[in-house]
Amino acid sequence: MDTGTPHKHEFKAEVSALLKLVTNSLYTNQEIFLRELISNASDALDKARFEALTNRELLGRDLAPEITLTADPDRKLLIIEDNGIGMSQEEATRNLGTIAHSGTLEFLRRLKEQQQSGERPDVNLIGQFGVGFYSAFMVADRIDVYSRSAHAGHAAVHWSSTGDGTFTTAPADREIRGTRIELHLKDEATEFAERLRIENIVRRYSNYVMHPIKLQVLEDGKPTGDAQQVNEASAFWTRSPKDLSEDDYKAFYKHVMGGYVMPGDEPIAHLHFSADAPIQFSTVLYIPGRPPADLFMEDRKSLTLFARRVMIMESCDKLLPLYLRFIRGVVDSEDLPLNVSREMIQEHKVLTGIRRSLTRKVLKLLAELASDKPEEYAKVWRNFGAVLKEGIHTDSDHHDDLVELLRYRTSSSGDDSISLAQYVEAMPEGQDAIYYITGNDPAALARSPHLEACRARGFQVLLMTDAVDEWVVQDLREYKEKALISVSQGDFELPEEDEKKNEEAAKEIESTLTRANEVLREQVKEVRASKRLTESPSCLVDDEGDLSRNMERILRMANQAVPTRKRILEINPTHPFVRTLNTIASEAPDDPRISTWIELLHDQAALAEGQVADPAGMVKRLQSLLSEVAGHS
Repeated sequence: MDTGTPHKHEFKAEVSALLKLVTNSLYTNQEIFLRELISNASDALDKARFEALTNRELLGRDLAPEITLTADPDRKLLIIEDNGIGMSQEEATRNLGTIAHSGTLEFLRRLKEQQQSGERPDVNLIGQFGVGFYSAFMVADRIDVYSRSAHAGHAAVHWSSTGDGTFTTAPADREIRGTRIELHLKDEATEFAERLRIENIVRRYSNYVMHPIKLQVLEDGKPTGDAQQVNEASAFWTRSPKDLSEDDYKAFYKHVMGGYVMPGDEPIAHLHFSADAPIQFSTVLYIPGRPPADLFMEDRKSLTLFARRVMIMESCDKLLPLYLRFIRGVVDSEDLPLNVSREMIQEHKVLTGIRRSLTRKVLKLLAELASDKPEEYAKVWRNFGAVLKEGIHTDSDHHDDLVELLRYRTSSSGDDSISLAQYVEAMPEGQDAIYYITGNDPAALARSPHLEACRARGFQVLLMTDAVDEWVVQDLREYKEKALISVSQGDFELPEEDEKKNEEAAKEIESTLTRANEVLREQVKEVRASKRLTESPSCLVDDEGDLSRNMERILRMANQAVPTRKRILEINPTHPFVRTLNTIASEAPDDPRISTWIELLHDQAALAEGQVADPAGMVKRLQSLLSEVAGHS
């Protein structure tokens, strides 16, 4: 209640401009006004608590800090009250009538530009320059503030405004220190006087504010019961890991995942730590037991970001690199401004430091799992291996760490996956390279004729079946001084003694190679004797530097234009069919069977890859061959 004549004041020009924007804009996220006012109340309590340590004259030093919300639906009234540091009349006039920040005009300019371009102004900018209080005008057509300073000698003050460019101040009779803000809600904003709506907002944004937030709902002007605390007031991540059990972490995981997890979605591992220097923050992170449904969606959920236990971003994708997007959890920083906007996140030095630290810690956790709990890491790899591989191409700073995390099935490992270190350790004498093949079906790759020379020598071949592997091999040229070589691309190098045998075998089928290059000149780049075949008569390979067949497939699936190009046909000089063909080509070069048989070698090589350009022609050629064989039987 006022005890004197109100004095009328005009807002500073920038405040009037701000209020005009706020009151005339239709924000999609009006609820953040309550986050702002609760944050202001929490700050007032913190200031009072710290000052009480040194100022024995401070009023109310023994008061237990508390924030109280009172909702009166009948009167369309919402009250936010704290018993913190409070304000004198001079402070209320200065703090609530001006915006003391050099960036205010820039802030207003950006809001105007958004509005003029037809965009909805970014409500996350509200509060960025100390103007969070004014966000209440989005939902209120009048705001009354009653405050008493905790410093002795100052009378209580009543500040009031309808947001019309002016405000009044008058003495008030508030007896206890602190601030009471009464919001007279607009007709279209009466939802903010409803219990469930208020509880949901508090639990979403301010659940972990360290001071208790109590809610009292009035009915016919009378309390419906005792005020109930609606926030936890204790952040899980601020507790010591020594005081928490696995059940505690599982319960918080459920909270992090939105209150419900699918059966079998127990977190594989968690990371809980706090850092003090150079940046102060705390975090609890989880590796989910199942891939989140939104893992490959653009609007996927990311880590939740808090500033001093106030949630400021429900999904912040700047806290970890994209290839760690499967990690879920919370991060809370003492060094981050409460009202940092989404546009500031990417450039904010604090966020950059937190991201660097989190990335390092998560990769260390994964490395420890891979080393100490390989079965658990196998689950991680099955669920998120394809995502982790993206980092090989995108994160040069952690390239070596990520390489050690890679796991692949091989031509002889069955369903198990091995690391590159295990591959190298198992290499037989005489093998000096790491061999791989890319495709989309591990079973088909394991049967590919391209593997025959490696299989004959006891060399394992990595089966790379994720689309991202095509980019991995571009960046991973070697491992422990062992070059990575595709068995389906380029020339295949053999040990020196084998190379000599191959050259001799190639000379023995020179007639076939000459005719084949003539017959297939429109279809292939070259026909040559194969070094990689020991069982099959022929195979198609990609020339060194060309796109692989698998990469072509991936690009076409992404609706990318892929230029037509010719491949290389390799034929096995030791295969009976090829040797018989060579005898015919040498002794009867005009025999019509030569062209048919050469075409069949090309058909068979294409069929082994699952794609034949001319199926009808192939069938006709097969029928011709079968008829000939039947005639000689």
